[in-house]
Amino acid sequence: MRKFRNKWNQLTIDVETLMRNEHNKIVAEIGWTLGNILDRGDKPQSRRFLVAETMFDSSMWLHSQKLCNVHESLKDTPEGERTTYKVDSRYKEYQDEMKALNRIGKLGEVVKSWDRILETLAEDLGIADCVASYNWGFDYSAIQTTTKRFYHHNFVEIDRLPHLCIMDCFANKVINRDYFSFLDDLSKEEQEYFKSKSGLNWGYSAEIMSRYVSQDIGYTELHKALPDSLIEDTLSRYFVENYKKDYFYSFLGNPKFVSWSKIKKQLTSADKMRQREMDL
Repeated sequence: MRKFRNKWNQLTIDVETLMRNEHNKIVAEIGWTLGNILDRGDKPQSRRFLVAETMFDSSMWLHSQKLCNVHESLKDTPEGERTTYKVDSRYKEYQDEMKALNRIGKLGEVVKSWDRILETLAEDLGIADCVASYNWGFDYSAIQTTTKRFYHHNFVEIDRLPHLCIMDCFANKVINRDYFSFLDDLSKEEQEYFKSKSGLNWGYSAEIMSRYVSQDIGYTELHKALPDSLIEDTLSRYFVENYKKDYFYSFLGNPKFVSWSKIKKQLTSADKMRQREMDL
């Protein structure tokens, strides 16, 4: 059984990836925040990089779809054939940023090859007690997918530490009776800030949970690796402060899939935790 400590260094990681093409989940940008989440006065340290292999290959930023899905007449087209239909809007933003960095001689500090980024990440993991992200399954899969794509092996260093899914923590403990009472007290207009993208269900993204924790319903997630890792670090600190025992004994080293249906049904935290224990 783990004993509570005065210091627990959590490395909180976030990635932004390619999407809507055959390069789905290849990392374009990565950021992480490392600090002692048990110390209110701790100032975490952060890093952020752009992936050279991704940034310097414009073809990876073309959104595409399978040709067989375009029209009924093309349904027999071989599965691997695709057609492009637009350039990812983020590509120009990154290119403009790199041009600006180059002008001030900072390009090499931010844009690095994936193997160099992993070397730095491994060094920081070496002084961390655990590694976390808001949607652990996605971020972990993206890191391993990118490593295998470029270097044909797994990034084993990330598996030497216990993993934590912050979304798992919040969905099962923070979204509770008090949370739904909070939502009931909001106006209909304010409640829209806590809905999923479809507007049909209550959301549970890092953005929405940040609105609740900070009581700032206007907060907007930037979908940039560094600020997102910082807000996820903040969410982790809130969780540890309020649910320290659950952090260490239920969630740490035991990330699980989050069920949106349980949130839709407004199950109590106790009911969700009992069901979670039974989930494989």
